[in-house]
Amino acid sequence: MKIKVMTTLVSIILMFTLFGCSNDRINSTSNESKNASFYGIYTFEEVSYLSGLSSSTIDYKNEQMAGTKYTIEANLFKIESAESTYEIKSPNYVKEEIPEDINILSDVRSYIGNEVECQYSIYPTHWRLYVSSNGLWISSYADNTADGSEIIMDIYKLSK
Repeated sequence: MKIKVMTTLVSIILMFTLFGCSNDRINSTSNESKNASFYGIYTFEEVSYLSGLSSSTIDYKNEQMAGTKYTIEANLFKIESAESTYEIKSPNYVKEEIPEDINILSDVRSYIGNEVECQYSIYPTHWRLYVSSNGLWISSYADNTADGSEIIMDIYKLSK
């Protein structure tokens, strides 16, 4: 029971952690983000990666996240699970290249495949989308204040 409560608390804290402002963000009203090919309603499919810092197992996370719905639109980012709803109105989706030196033991592509074309950071959250022509993944991350890097906490495969 303690593990479930702790996992839920960590998830909530990660969801509500906000970034400061940055000049390179794409406003959700820009043409690029208005026409984004990843917009839609998705459901959780499976855990692709789970940080060793997590107190959960992949099997437990798969069970816990089953049925979770993700709405990803120009003016709305929403996660709906059986336990809670998290919603950001007018999010900013910032298209970025996937760095080769992500701090998850190896390159992110080893967990989600080589066909991933780019990533979109979702501001003001600590969530990121990984986009390919035939798939979408979402990850949460935390700032590693000790050295200024990021720690990817989990990566989930989504399906339409």
